[in-house]
Amino acid sequence: MSTCSPEQSLLLATARTLPGPHVADLLRETTETLDWTRLIETALEHGVTGLLCRSLLYQPDLVPDVLLEAARQHLQEQRSTNQLLADQLTDILAELAAGGIEAIPFKGPTLALTAYGDLALRSFRDLDFLIHEEQMQSCLEKLCEIGYTQNLRLSPKQLRSFLTYSGQDILYGNGAPIEPHWAFAPSTLALDVDYRGIWDRAEYGDFNGRCILRLAPEDELIILCVHGGKERWTKLKWVADIAEYIRSHPALDWDELMERSKSQGLGRMVRLGLGLAERLIQAPLPPALTGWINKDEMATNWCRHLADTFFEVDTRARSIYQLSRFHWEIRERQRDRWRYLLRTVTQPRELHYMSIALPDRLFFLYTPYKMLHDYLALPTWLWLKRQRTPSDQLHETNEPERTDAAR
Repeated sequence: MSTCSPEQSLLLATARTLPGPHVADLLRETTETLDWTRLIETALEHGVTGLLCRSLLYQPDLVPDVLLEAARQHLQEQRSTNQLLADQLTDILAELAAGGIEAIPFKGPTLALTAYGDLALRSFRDLDFLIHEEQMQSCLEKLCEIGYTQNLRLSPKQLRSFLTYSGQDILYGNGAPIEPHWAFAPSTLALDVDYRGIWDRAEYGDFNGRCILRLAPEDELIILCVHGGKERWTKLKWVADIAEYIRSHPALDWDELMERSKSQGLGRMVRLGLGLAERLIQAPLPPALTGWINKDEMATNWCRHLADTFFEVDTRARSIYQLSRFHWEIRERQRDRWRYLLRTVTQPRELHYMSIALPDRLFFLYTPYKMLHDYLALPTWLWLKRQRTPSDQLHETNEPERTDAAR
């Protein structure tokens, strides 16, 4: 990895449930120069404040007393807040089950407990769960019955299109926003996920005092790698998720994981996620798995590049609906690449539906409108604006549409 600031080096060493052995040395070496404010701000940006606070508490002689107290208070508050969200999730799952709707939670509080062993150690702002696509409408109706509502002003046909391409919805009510998913990524990314197999392999387990459906461990780790790849690995939290999941699941069937990821065309995404976890946070990968990762030159090149530029998130924090070389190259199958290209170029989205109202009989015109807007009108407008505005004052108006960046 290229040279990091002292704050970044310390954050990498502490982004784990058991802090790296050189944390004390880093603290001693930077006693006079460490910028604590910058360290905390970076931890907040990357969603790893719980891990940082836990690690600092292991070094009471090297951390100012005021920061030790703040770390204790932060962990207590995050544990309390996340427990409320875990309760909210279990209540929702119980309501859905009573209505005959199966759901599998992922990320969020379930991951905090299974991978980290403590709700205080992982931050999350919403609650995600997978449902059967054919139960999408009944699920949304049930959630509306119990007090959750959509925040979209779209016509019925626009809404159907949005739900089809997004693979998820977001609803608001008491507590955190909730996101029912029938896909782990928008259709524009052209992921060939084996949802039938995922549902067949799901097992019941205990969570927050209730018995719920959980992803099989190998499937869950694959999905964590896919999620990080979808979001271009802009948060250290997602790398820590993978490292901690590996540490907390020593019985993972690595042969099965490699085979499943390969059969779904997700092998490169998985290689990249595992490689980053090993390179940045020293995730304990078996030698056979390291050899599997190194066989893919594209994955290792991207792993090296992302590790070297990891904290330069502005260089890759773009909308997942924009074409990118990254998303093109982390797909190993040509058919998936071309489907990604075609869908990304042609799929109109919520912002297009909101900007112009077309009657249903002319709905097909949203596709050429999207292409003219995104690839002619908007670039032209931004070019003209750059001619008049200093680069440091230019604000992009096509704000990224991120689906999971906060989680």
